[in-house]
Amino acid sequence: MWKRLVSFWKHRGEMSVCPVVRWQTLAGKWRMVMLQKTLSRWLVCLIAVAFLTGCPKPATERGQKPAAHTTGPAASEATPSTAESAAPSTTEAAPQPSEAQPAEQPQQPAPSEEAAKPETQETAPAPAQQEAMPAPEMTSPATESQPAQPAAPQESAEKPKEEAPSPAEKPAESAPAGAQSAAPQGTPYEVKVPLGLPPLPIPEDNPMTVEKIELGKMLYFDKRVSADGSVSCATCHDPNMAWAEHTPTSKGIHGQVGTRNAPTVINAAYATSQFWDGRAKTLEEQALGPVANPIEMGHTIEGMVQTLDGIPQYKELFQKVFGTGVTPENFAKAIAAFERTVLSGNSPYDRYRAGDQNALTEAQKRGLKVFEESGCADCHTPPLFSSYEFYNAGVGMNKEKPDEGRKAVTGKDEDFGKFRVPSLREVANTAPYFHDGSAATLEEAVAVMAAGGIDNPHRSEEFDTVREAKITPEQQKDLVEFLKALSGEFPKVEPPQLP
Repeated sequence: MWKRLVSFWKHRGEMSVCPVVRWQTLAGKWRMVMLQKTLSRWLVCLIAVAFLTGCPKPATERGQKPAAHTTGPAASEATPSTAESAAPSTTEAAPQPSEAQPAEQPQQPAPSEEAAKPETQETAPAPAQQEAMPAPEMTSPATESQPAQPAAPQESAEKPKEEAPSPAEKPAESAPAGAQSAAPQGTPYEVKVPLGLPPLPIPEDNPMTVEKIELGKMLYFDKRVSADGSVSCATCHDPNMAWAEHTPTSKGIHGQVGTRNAPTVINAAYATSQFWDGRAKTLEEQALGPVANPIEMGHTIEGMVQTLDGIPQYKELFQKVFGTGVTPENFAKAIAAFERTVLSGNSPYDRYRAGDQNALTEAQKRGLKVFEESGCADCHTPPLFSSYEFYNAGVGMNKEKPDEGRKAVTGKDEDFGKFRVPSLREVANTAPYFHDGSAATLEEAVAVMAAGGIDNPHRSEEFDTVREAKITPEQQKDLVEFLKALSGEFPKVEPPQLP
C-alpha cells in the first residue's frame, strides 16, 4: 500500500496532465468523425441524385458522333448558341428552359460558382429529355428559350443528329436562297473605265463575268425577244449610231411609232434612273421594260421566257452563267451586264483636264468658259455632264396633248412636263435631240437651251440662270464646238452569232 502511495506521489505530475492530453485526443478524433460524417452525407446525396436522375449516356451510346467533346479548331469555331446548348458532360448538367430565361436578361446578377454547382446538379434533365435533345449543330438562339418538347422516339431523334453538318458547313446552309444566283459563276470581268469617268458602279447581286456579258450581248441583238421577231435592243440602240438611232422617235413591232426619242446606252451605267421619265431605277429594270411595251417589242415577259427556254443553247448558257434556267431576272441581269461595258471617255475635254492644253481648240476653250459661267454645268454636271435630275424646259409643251413626263410616274402636278437631264457625252453623235426628237441638229438644241427653255406654266426656274446670262449667237457657236469635244472613245460591237 505504501509503495503504491509513493509511486502515485512520484508520478502525480504526469497524472495531472493525462486527462488534458486525453481530452485533446478525443476532441481531435471527434472532429475527424464529424467531418467524415459530413462528407459521407454529401456523398450519399450525390449518389441519390445521380441514381434518381440518371447519368448522361456517352455520345457513342446515343448514336451521336463524339464531335461535341472535341477540343480543336473546329470546336473553337462554334457559335455562342451552340456552346450554351451543347450536350451535358459527366460534370456539367444541361440547362433547363427555366434556366434559359435568366440567360437572356444580363441585368440580373449571375450566381457565384459555389452556389451554381448544387443548383445545376439538382436541376439536371431527365434521361428522356437528354436523349431527345438535338445535336449541338442543330440548335439556334430562337429555340433556346422555348419550352422543352416531349421526348421523340429514339429513331427520329438520332436521324437529324447523324445528318447534322459540321460547324464548317453551317455558313453555306444559312446563306440566303438567292445567294447562289448572285455569286459570280464564270470568269470575273474587270471593266476598264476610260479617262475622265468615275469608278463604275456595279450591283452586288449582278457581278460582271465574261460569260454573262457574252450572253447579254446575244440577247441584246436577238430579235426573238419581241413578239413578232422583228425588234431587238439594238434596233433602237444601234452601236453604229452611238448606241442610239437617228430618228426622232422609235419604231416598234408592226411599224408602230413611239412618242419618245431613244436615248443612247453610252454611260447609262452611271445613271441614277432610266428612261426619260425615270420610271426604272436600274439597268436591270430597264431591260425588261421594252419587252412588255405593246408599241416596242409587244411581248409578254412569260412569252419571252418561253421563247428563249425553247432554244437549247440558251438553256445551256443560262445554266452555265446563273446555275438556273431562263428567268426574267437573269435575262435582265445579262443584258445589264453587257450594257455596263458601253462607256465613253478619253475625249479631248478629258485630256485637257488631265493637263494637255492642246487637246481643245481655242473655240472649244471659249465654249467651256461659257458652259461653266452661264449655268449650263448646273444641270449638265461634269464629269458625266448630267445631274440626272428632272426639269421642264418647255419642249413639246405647245402640243395639243403634251407629254406628261415625270408626272406619269409620280402623279404630282409639279412634275408635269419634266424629263431627265440627258448626258452630253457623245451628244454630237446622237442627233436628233430632246425627249421627242424635235431638234434635228445640235445648233437647234443649243439655241433652245441658251434661251432658258420655252415658256410654259410648268417651266423650271433653274433655267432662269441661263436666260439671265444672255448667251450671244457667237457664244452659242463656241458652245457647239465645246460639246463636240465631249466625243471620245466608245465600243463599236458587231452582232454576235446567235443560237
